[in-house]
Amino acid sequence: MTVRHKLLATAALAGLLAAGLGQTASAELKRISIGTNKAGTTYFVLGGGFAKLFQEKLGIRSNAQPHSGSSVYIPLLDNGEIALGINSSIDSSLAYRGGKPYPRAMKKLRALARIWVLPYGYFVRANSGIKTIEDLKGKKVVIDLKANVSLAALNWAMMASGGLDKNSLQAIAVGGIGQGLNAVVEGRADAAPIALGIPLLRKAHASVPGGIRIIALGKQGSTEFLNSRVGGTLALVTKPSKRNVGVEKPTQVAAFNTFLNVGSQVTDDEAYKLAKTLHQNWKSLQKDYPPLRGVPANGLAAAVNPHPYHPGAIRYYKEAGLWSAANEKQRGMIMKK
Repeated sequence: MTVRHKLLATAALAGLLAAGLGQTASAELKRISIGTNKAGTTYFVLGGGFAKLFQEKLGIRSNAQPHSGSSVYIPLLDNGEIALGINSSIDSSLAYRGGKPYPRAMKKLRALARIWVLPYGYFVRANSGIKTIEDLKGKKVVIDLKANVSLAALNWAMMASGGLDKNSLQAIAVGGIGQGLNAVVEGRADAAPIALGIPLLRKAHASVPGGIRIIALGKQGSTEFLNSRVGGTLALVTKPSKRNVGVEKPTQVAAFNTFLNVGSQVTDDEAYKLAKTLHQNWKSLQKDYPPLRGVPANGLAAAVNPHPYHPGAIRYYKEAGLWSAANEKQRGMIMKK
């Protein structure tokens, strides 16, 4: 083989290799499945909004994939079976550390962005005469949610804010948020926990004679009280509005942060693009999806995460000026655990 032929062969081989590398690089994320709770929940609605955004802006086929509960799809994120998932700070913390109901620590779980501060409380039939947690003494109360196991700890903390424990009420276990709601609507339970303002609750409010009522935390229901029992939780005052059904007056309820989490197969470059797309389109998302309005664009990388942010997302947040000393401190604390 002449030198000329060798050079041509080498160039051809290089071209093939380059083509192969290019094919691998372009085959990054061809589809985005976003794990959410059941259809009708706010998680599902938000998941659909994010899917629409990523499909329009990044040209990647995307969809919201409903499950029976958020505890169900965290392992799918850790295993790389789905790209994204919407999870509470409670679930994310327990999964990352390996607390029940998770059989092992999900150390590959990463946060892409903090997206929502979720108001969470108990609701009852408005004609029940029940107005506070203290009024649930001796009542049938939904506590355990099999598809959202981590919420049981917060449910008991809310009961404790009114001085109630397992001996003070009749605790009921159901499959998930939707089943708990149905139990109250159908009269099988007196109270159940719910994320405020979700479509399912508005539907129940319209179908129950007299509507439903969101009840207040007990007298001890402060952020310090709740957070001492369940890390990452807080107390906040929710106000009446057309969307916030069941809230008759300013009412103190529980709350926790919600994250858009990233699966282990998402690369640094992909996480960078996803975080950038979210941040640059956050105002339009807030216009279309009211629950997102409680988090400003500069709060997507808030240092309230119980699990690490994805390195690719961190790279974008640093470029955008959203990453602070508080973030680095939080990151260091998490990685030491």
